[in-house]
Amino acid sequence: MRKSFLSKDNILSRVSSYDILNHYLKPYHRFERLKKGQLISNPFIYPDKQQTPSFNIYPGKTGEWYFKDFATGDYGSAVDLVMQLQIAPFYEALQIINKDFNLGLTAENFKKS
Repeated sequence: MRKSFLSKDNILSRVSSYDILNHYLKPYHRFERLKKGQLISNPFIYPDKQQTPSFNIYPGKTGEWYFKDFATGDYGSAVDLVMQLQIAPFYEALQIINKDFNLGLTAENFKKS
């Protein structure tokens, strides 16, 4: 059986960007799961809390989910969130997601997507 290679597209074909965002944002809020427009404190300035939380997640036009903080201007994809939270480059963020979600994608023949 041929293994699938590690790429953003292959990750998102196995786990939704919504689930990735919720997984990595869980330590920063008290909700069961974040919903569109639900405001929390910016996790990038944690443990400091914003007086007025302005960080949320939302679905894009393609169905992929993103984050945005209206106070700081931080925004991006689920992979961008992992890159910022883990202080990791793109490829390392893909490896972290692959491991945390037990996706079994192989790092061989890495293709950036």
